[in-house]
Amino acid sequence: MAAGQFNILADQGANYVFYFTYEENDGKSIDLKDYTGRMQVRRSAFSDDVLISCAGNTSGGGVTGGGNTGSWNPTTESGVAGTGNMILNASNAGLTGTNGTTGGVFISLDSITMKNVPHGKHVYDVELIAGDTVSRIVQGRFEVRPEVTR
Repeated sequence: MAAGQFNILADQGANYVFYFTYEENDGKSIDLKDYTGRMQVRRSAFSDDVLISCAGNTSGGGVTGGGNTGSWNPTTESGVAGTGNMILNASNAGLTGTNGTTGGVFISLDSITMKNVPHGKHVYDVELIAGDTVSRIVQGRFEVRPEVTR
């Protein structure tokens, strides 16, 4: 099955929350208890440098950003840990990502990580992994509007 298409518009220097429910074609939510998830944002699909990386499971996860340089190459460098999160089977109640909604995917990016993302049009995708099976479930443009007040 091809990944869904969703374009994101985010503000540089502000927290960003992305929430959606992963469902079958008939609208039945998919239980994600046996999955891990990951998301990356890059300048282009062909770029080796990562702007944001996020991973998690039903217990949560973490976010890594590029720090002051805005990006890093994972084969040669380490990014900068952020305070964001990815939670699977999550609810969006209060935009906190609490557990409780089958198929819910909650991604939060903190303001410090977002401050260092260069403004402009980038690309992202979200993948779910179960054993040896990797499924890309959503992809699109990740556009960041420049921060004025800093």
